[in-house]
Amino acid sequence: MTAPILEPDYLDAMERHWLDAEQLFHLTPSRLANADHLYGLSAECGLKALMAKWGMKLNNNIPADPKDRKHADTIWNRYETYQEGRLPALSLPRRNAFASWSIHHRYANRSYFQQTVVDGHRKGAAIVKQLVHQARIQGVLP
Repeated sequence: MTAPILEPDYLDAMERHWLDAEQLFHLTPSRLANADHLYGLSAECGLKALMAKWGMKLNNNIPADPKDRKHADTIWNRYETYQEGRLPALSLPRRNAFASWSIHHRYANRSYFQQTVVDGHRKGAAIVKQLVHQARIQGVLP
């Protein structure tokens, strides 16, 4: 049996990845490796929610443009393609908070994930979460 292709709910996915990342981040001892992974997924989902609102096309519930089938490390920069010329309050900082994050780090040994690196990714995910909050206030997102 093949897994069904489900309609994306980027906002719900952003929130649940954030909540799980926060739980793992605050555990003693912390679970930095998985928290870091989920912060990246949370940011990716939040940005894709806005990108979809602003015209990112889906084909079978997957982004149609291969440039949009990326993760937090590259979608941060791709977001500006969709945001450009829209509300300045919904712009991201120029510095990509996920430049050092990779989806492939899910295979890395947990000793790789140092507090300072994860702190940066957590801040990046918080920026995206705040951006989504602003988009809701301004009526861009439900």
